[in-house]
Amino acid sequence: MKNLQRILPVFFLAASGSALAQGNPSSAGTGGGSYYGALRINSANYKAHDMDSSARPGLGQFVPGDDSRSAAGGSLALGYQLPSNWRVEAEYTLPKRNEFTSGSTNFPTSFNHHKIRSQRLMLNAYKDFPLNAQFSLYGMGGLGLAHLESSGWQGNVNRQYFSDSQNKLAYSLGLGLSYSPVQKLSVDLGWRYVAMGRTRSGANNFTNVRGQQDEQMRAKLTSSEVTLGLRYRF
Repeated sequence: MKNLQRILPVFFLAASGSALAQGNPSSAGTGGGSYYGALRINSANYKAHDMDSSARPGLGQFVPGDDSRSAAGGSLALGYQLPSNWRVEAEYTLPKRNEFTSGSTNFPTSFNHHKIRSQRLMLNAYKDFPLNAQFSLYGMGGLGLAHLESSGWQGNVNRQYFSDSQNKLAYSLGLGLSYSPVQKLSVDLGWRYVAMGRTRSGANNFTNVRGQQDEQMRAKLTSSEVTLGLRYRF
């Protein structure tokens, strides 16, 4: 979290600086741009890929468990609307915790419970395609950082793994529809795919059948999100 707090001002400055450079009326050709703030809620399906890469040596074959979770969340964004139907913004997505399970053939009732807490900070670019004075379509792409924290347990809650955290490169792609009922206010409905990179827990903090600390939970986290947002131009 401290790393994200240090990076947050840099992203906002980068987004604002880039927008101001591109939004100069002399280079855009038609008037100046405007800043905006956005509040979004999302309904996301989180998926843990590649859990079979987790380390459980000598415990037989990998057994899949619950590798997807649905959850609601939210995000905040500050951006700049360019006069050429482009937008750039910095967006912070609030933390969300999900739990995924997997097992092994030798111990079919002793599932790993992999808890992943994710949050992200993205620099997004949007291209609007106006349909009329009120409606427009948009495409978007984003690049940034995901902060992933992994912890959990095996079999029962007394058999804990050490926790670990990583900052990973994240990217997103999406599309949507915007509606502007009044001047300066827009309602956005969209979908996006987000890849947040690989995460891993620490080693097992319990005695396993080999008397070793050689087990570790691993996964690659993605989400598919339907977003609904309000955007206000200053």
